[in-house]
Amino acid sequence: MAEDKSNKTEPATPKRKEEARKKGQVAMSRDVSTAAILLGGIGLLAAMLPVGLQRMTEMTRQGLTLSFPAEFHEGMSIEQVYTVVIQAGLTVLALSFPIVVGVLVVGSAASLLQTGLLWKSNGLQPELGRINPMKGLSKLASFRSVMELIKGLFKIAIVTGVGVWVTRDDIFRIPELIEFDMGSVLQVTGWLSLKVGLAVAGSIALLAVLDYFYQRYEWERDLRMSKEEIKEEHKSAEGDPLIKSRVRTVQRELTKKRMLAAVKTADVVITNPTHLAVALKYDTTKMAAPVVVAKGAELIAEKIRELARHHGVPVVENKFVARTIFKLVDIGKEIPNDLYRAVAEILAFVYRARGVVAP
Repeated sequence: MAEDKSNKTEPATPKRKEEARKKGQVAMSRDVSTAAILLGGIGLLAAMLPVGLQRMTEMTRQGLTLSFPAEFHEGMSIEQVYTVVIQAGLTVLALSFPIVVGVLVVGSAASLLQTGLLWKSNGLQPELGRINPMKGLSKLASFRSVMELIKGLFKIAIVTGVGVWVTRDDIFRIPELIEFDMGSVLQVTGWLSLKVGLAVAGSIALLAVLDYFYQRYEWERDLRMSKEEIKEEHKSAEGDPLIKSRVRTVQRELTKKRMLAAVKTADVVITNPTHLAVALKYDTTKMAAPVVVAKGAELIAEKIRELARHHGVPVVENKFVARTIFKLVDIGKEIPNDLYRAVAEILAFVYRARGVVAP
C-alpha cells in the first residue's frame, strides 16, 4: 500500500534527520562538486598557463614540423626516439599532475562541505531491490526523474548559451589564426579557452547553488512526518505514558509493602487518632534520633495501626506530633530537633508501660 504523504505536514525532527543521515540520505547536489572541479581546474590551468604554453608550443612545433636539427634526426636510433617520446610524456605528466591532484582535492572538499563526514553502515550490504527491473522502470517514470531530465536540458541550454555569448566576437576571428605562428595560435586559443571555461564554470556554479537549495528542499520534503509519527517518536524517546504510569504504580506498591513490613520493628506508632499514623524506631546504638520507618493517611494509617497491634507495637495518640511528623519528615529520616522533647515523652511513656528503663 502506497504511503499517504498528504498527512506528512510536519518538519522532520532532529532524530529523524539523524536516522536518515545514518542511512546515507543527505541533501547533496552533484552540480556543486562539478562546479568546484571546473573552477578549481580552470584556476590551476590559469596559474600554469604561461609555463604550459611555452612547453606545449615547443612540443607542438617539433611534433608538427619535425624541425629537429639535421644532426639530431639523421641516423636517429630507436632508443633516441624513445627518449624523445618519454621526455614529451614526462612534460605532459608534470603539467597535468598538479591539476589532477588539485581537482580531486577540490571535488572531495565540495562533497565534504555538503554532507560532512558520512559513513553508511549498510553501504556494503547488497540490496536486491536495486536490480528489480519493475522498480527501475517506475523510477524512470517518476515525477523526480522527469524533473531531473528537465533540469539537465535547462542546464545544457544555459551553458551552451553562455559559451556562445562569450565567444560571439572571437569566434569569427578564428580563421585569422592561420596567418599566426604556432606560439601565437596556442596563446590565443589558450586564453580563449580560459575565457569560455570561466564563463561556463561561473554559470554552472550559479546553477549549482540553486540546485543545492532545491535538493535541500526535496530532502526536507521527503523526510516530513505526520503528527502521529511525531507522537510515536516522543513516546519512544520519553516512554509510553501508560507504561510509565504502570511502573510508578508498581514502585509505589513495592515501597508501601517495604514500609508496612517495617512497622513490626517500630518502637511506637503515633496517631491523630484515626486519619494519620506515624511509626518511629529508636536504636540508641545506631541512631542519633528517632527515625520514621512508616507513615500514612486514611487506609494506610489504618493498616499501620492494625499491623502495630498485631505485632505488639504500642499505639499512642498525639495529634500535634502525628501531624507534624507526617507533614515534615520523610520515611527513613530522623525527626527534627523541635520534636525531640515531645517524642522523648512518648517514648518514655512506652518504656514505662513495658517496664523497660528508658535509654
